[in-house]
Amino acid sequence: MSGPEWKQLDAHRWTAAGASASAAEAPGNRPPNAFQRLVINAARNSLFRRGVFRATVSRLVFLLGGGRDIDIEFRDVAFRLEGGRNLIEYGILLNLDYNAQDIDFLCGAMTDGGVFVDVGCNIGLYSLPLARAAGTRGRCISIDANPLMTARLLRNAALSGLANVTAIASAVGDREAVGQLVVRKNDDAIVAVEETDDGPIRVRPLTALLNEAGITRIDGLKIDIEGHEDLALPPFLDTAEPAMLPRRIVIEHPEPNADYPGCAAALDRHGYQLVGRTRNNSLYRLGDG
Repeated sequence: MSGPEWKQLDAHRWTAAGASASAAEAPGNRPPNAFQRLVINAARNSLFRRGVFRATVSRLVFLLGGGRDIDIEFRDVAFRLEGGRNLIEYGILLNLDYNAQDIDFLCGAMTDGGVFVDVGCNIGLYSLPLARAAGTRGRCISIDANPLMTARLLRNAALSGLANVTAIASAVGDREAVGQLVVRKNDDAIVAVEETDDGPIRVRPLTALLNEAGITRIDGLKIDIEGHEDLALPPFLDTAEPAMLPRRIVIEHPEPNADYPGCAAALDRHGYQLVGRTRNNSLYRLGDG
């Protein structure tokens, strides 16, 4: 695969500039060694692919490689995994069906030229397969409060040869503010933002971020921002033009059979139908989208 370089649009936003990735950054340059492959394949075909075991098995895999990064192909895109404290990495490494139902549901709304928005993108578990599904004429807007995650997502996009990804380092809320990152459960995939008077992390409404990115329609949207969904999603839905209402939405739920109350009410107001729930997320469809 060849991939783009990245052009900084402002202090918090990057998009593809269209050049090829360097040979040193080509996908597959850091494959797992024989011992790592043995453990990965054994885990993928056993109970050890399940969440309760993944962190321990992943640590063993990286120990067997001396702690170096590993390139993994997942759903026709490339990820460079660093072996850090990130449950998303563990899933990509050890479970080929990781969040498959959610991703397949969102892909069902995508055609060539589609638009996907990922709020809480981490290293690109949803963003990159959906960017692939959107085609070269499509767009993927990937938003995360942690700039380390958006940087890693862009690297994975380049390794995957995807030039249609725009990454935005910002938290999302109901107003302009700033805050501090708070890591929960000792995992970089479980990060919240606490508003402060002088924090380094920007908090911005989703409408403002998408307007600045030039988005005029949305086919699919995923949102997982650790309990801030009620601050981010309802204000966006309530002010969006009809074309900006996503055809399909995947949203993290706080309990197995309940959604965040503000989000549930807003989704109902705008005609969304709950079509299913997975272990962590609820799946909504707008009309027959």
